[in-house]
Amino acid sequence: GPGSIQRTTAEYLRMSQTTEEMLVKELKDFQPHREAVARLNEKYGLDIGLLPNMQPIGKLDVLKWSAVTLVTTCEDLLDPMTPDVAEIYTKEGAIFEALGPLLDQAGARR
Repeated sequence: GPGSIQRTTAEYLRMSQTTEEMLVKELKDFQPHREAVARLNEKYGLDIGLLPNMQPIGKLDVLKWSAVTLVTTCEDLLDPMTPDVAEIYTKEGAIFEALGPLLDQAGARR
């Protein structure tokens, strides 16, 4: 679910032996990244920032555009979100529906 992104990002940073501050600096300072973002924004009329999914870190920017995000776990097993991330998702109108596992028999048709 959406709460797992923060944990995944924290683990990635730990394994990479880096910090959030180091990653932010790299994204802001790396000229090819800056140029690529500028090209995408200009060509497609987008408003992508230099720090995707990092304001705050672990929030998926794209979820604000989804009518509803289906989560394939039950509500009780969702990874928790920090209050700041949950508040931003709420303000952006992101909707999450925890459906539970979508397991079925092999070859089943829906």
